[in-house]
Amino acid sequence: MSQLLYFAYGSNLDPEQMTSRCPSARGLGRARLRDHRLDFTYFSMRWSGGSADVVPHSGDNVWGALYELEPADLARLDRFEGGYQRVFLSVLDEAGCSRNVVSYDVRVKRSFRPTASYVQKMLFWGEHWDLPESYLAQLRLTPVLG
Repeated sequence: MSQLLYFAYGSNLDPEQMTSRCPSARGLGRARLRDHRLDFTYFSMRWSGGSADVVPHSGDNVWGALYELEPADLARLDRFEGGYQRVFLSVLDEAGCSRNVVSYDVRVKRSFRPTASYVQKMLFWGEHWDLPESYLAQLRLTPVLG
């Protein structure tokens, strides 16, 4: 069965969360989505605050993790991504090669502040994936609830 590439940029940066949702998920390393910015445009009941989204924005980058997974696991992942829709994107992998990937973006975009715990999870796993310090520094400046 052919494998798919999935680009994660929010809570799915967590490889343990990914393998609990998608048993075949295998982390391949970090990746960069060009000409997009990170925003929090969906209210997550699970997190009680905004959750991450990618929004087109010239000159900016969203960093995340690249996973390889089986198509059946993508159907499983769909069930966890309520409020999001599958999108097909092109990212640059660690070697600078363009890779066609599946990801998710928010269907109806609004603006929400994330919780501190959500941002902390993204930072923890962002450090695990060795995302650029400049990107993590921006994430640390995200206004949070409370």
